[in-house]
Amino acid sequence: MIHHERKYDMKQAPIISRRLIAAVLLVGLFSVPAFGATDEAEAEVEVEIPTTLQPYNVRVFVAIDDNVEFQLNFRKRILAELRDRCDGYWGRMCTVSVEEFPRLFPATATTLDRLAITHESPEVANCDKAFFLTLQADGGGYLVAGKCWDATTRETSEVISSQVFRRSDIADRLFGLLSDLFEPIVEIADFDEKQVTLQIRAGEFLPPDPSQAPLKTGRLLTPFYRFITREGDVRKIQEIPWTYLVVTDVDRATANCSIVSGLRVPLTTRRRRLIEVLAQGVRPKFDSTRLKFVSQQFTDHPMFGVTVSIVPEKSETTAAESTEESTGEEQAQVAKPEPVTMMTDRAGTVTISGDGSNKPVMLAVHSGKSALARVPLVPGLEAEAEIQLPDDSVRLNVEGQLAVLEAGVIDAVAKRAVLMARARSAIKANDWKSVDEFLERMDKISGPSRMQTELTIIRERGVSAAMARKDVSAKRRIERLCSKTSELIETYLSLDKINQFREETAELRKALGAK
Repeated sequence: MIHHERKYDMKQAPIISRRLIAAVLLVGLFSVPAFGATDEAEAEVEVEIPTTLQPYNVRVFVAIDDNVEFQLNFRKRILAELRDRCDGYWGRMCTVSVEEFPRLFPATATTLDRLAITHESPEVANCDKAFFLTLQADGGGYLVAGKCWDATTRETSEVISSQVFRRSDIADRLFGLLSDLFEPIVEIADFDEKQVTLQIRAGEFLPPDPSQAPLKTGRLLTPFYRFITREGDVRKIQEIPWTYLVVTDVDRATANCSIVSGLRVPLTTRRRRLIEVLAQGVRPKFDSTRLKFVSQQFTDHPMFGVTVSIVPEKSETTAAESTEESTGEEQAQVAKPEPVTMMTDRAGTVTISGDGSNKPVMLAVHSGKSALARVPLVPGLEAEAEIQLPDDSVRLNVEGQLAVLEAGVIDAVAKRAVLMARARSAIKANDWKSVDEFLERMDKISGPSRMQTELTIIRERGVSAAMARKDVSAKRRIERLCSKTSELIETYLSLDKINQFREETAELRKALGAK
């Protein structure tokens, strides 16, 4: 078959057809926007969604052990039940996807602990939180375990696990792990010295189950900075050390917190566009925390023999009991509970046990009478922590030399007192030869001028050593210690008593006509 091509000539078309085509072209010309107009219109329409209206994008990966009783239908049912519980408990607060995770093999808590997750892992792409769960047969029951990766902090939690004895409880226990691992992210909107105001992520989407509310009164959070590049990538995440936020009240998406910190200025007042000031909920997961104290100058040098005191906070109950009707002694017993004091061992460590309140306690660290640090700590939040203290070796060296010098002062005072007593006894016995001997021996005892000279040498050496380390605090402490020792020397080694005794002895000698 031969196909013929038919050419359409506009000149041969009817007049009405040519007019119709021209009209269509004109309509199309005016209806097409100018180049770039679409992009500008879309840019104008784009509005940044507030943090409080941003739901969490959550991905849940469940690795089920290759066991004969975990058949395909059972696996599908577990995933479906877990998805239903996420939707039922969290509601619009989270957009959840649940899928099986065959990559983890064998599906055990041990392999889950070894699973490395980073921000480049494909499983965590385009999500705010990724949960990894395992289900395995364990004796007559089942063992479920899980851990969470957070996109905001780029950190992976510790693995937690739970025992299940009935198949019907597996989905509930898996969601229980999700609930225990879920830590809210909040934005620090405003703050002053005592209070911080937070904007809660997805806070306007109240969960159907009130127990799943992201923040409650008494909840503990730790603040941090996120440094963002101009392209929107995370450049650095910086934790704010020894600083905690404790929720005092919550109103939907807004919460107020008290701030507990060992820093003078824990939060910066300067806000920059590429720096986000955020906080994350935390919970103690250990029974105690092992604290190690090291030197700031030499981090491999443990600070042993340091006194650590847990200063108890005055509770509302204690304050209520301390009324005006109570006696002064009763008020002192109620208002000032005894601090728990311990001393670091040879490794520079102490163990702080938790009391179950999940509240920060204040630690006062001293070296002798010198205060080195005052920091808050939540026992059990970390298994181990390290605190760097100013190197107090210079002050300790000076303090040791001053102790020797003060011992010399005490010895000199005691010898003077003994010689004066023996001289008085000799005067009563009219033994003036012995009196002269005792007075001569008193003159040989170190006086205040010699002691002050030794003190000056100790002070100058100590101050020079402190300034060589640029330790202004140690310099002030050394000068304060030396000033107290100087007052001690002038008070107890004053020559006024010796001169007065000499004058009395001379008058008695003259009155008795002795030579």
